[in-house]
Amino acid sequence: MTFKSTFLAGLLLMLGACAAVPERPTAATLATTPAQSTRLDATALLSELTRVASLSPEQRRRELAGLEGERRLDAARRFQLAALLEREDSVEALERSLTTLGTITDLNPRAQPLAELMKKSLKARIELKQQTARAQELQDKLDQIKALEKSLQQRNIPDKTP
Repeated sequence: MTFKSTFLAGLLLMLGACAAVPERPTAATLATTPAQSTRLDATALLSELTRVASLSPEQRRRELAGLEGERRLDAARRFQLAALLEREDSVEALERSLTTLGTITDLNPRAQPLAELMKKSLKARIELKQQTARAQELQDKLDQIKALEKSLQQRNIPDKTP
């Protein structure tokens, strides 16, 4: 079931990239009906993810700076911030995105699986980056040990005198 959900989300993201998306959605456009004005809908979340994915790095930085400058963010803006941070490459940005996503409580029940999937993805990416950094650290230490071993072997070879 998880594979199907992931596949469907990916497919919808790719199809959504073909659609024209407004420059910056408001909280009103992220809600589907007036009764759900405080709850985020799955379709709106997917369209926001698609919109953020289509932005250039410079546009993402500008929007991120604008959102970080705001004092209070509603649920729609918090999701937008999480989506923008998710596109960054640093562990700190991914952790901030995960934290921001965790603060969103007023999701439509149909949007909850998408948010959970995004959280799992963020956790997996954070873990992967940490493991990659650890592997690189261990590889560097192994290279140092090999260099030390080689220098010790060269010292122990007696000089041949003719």
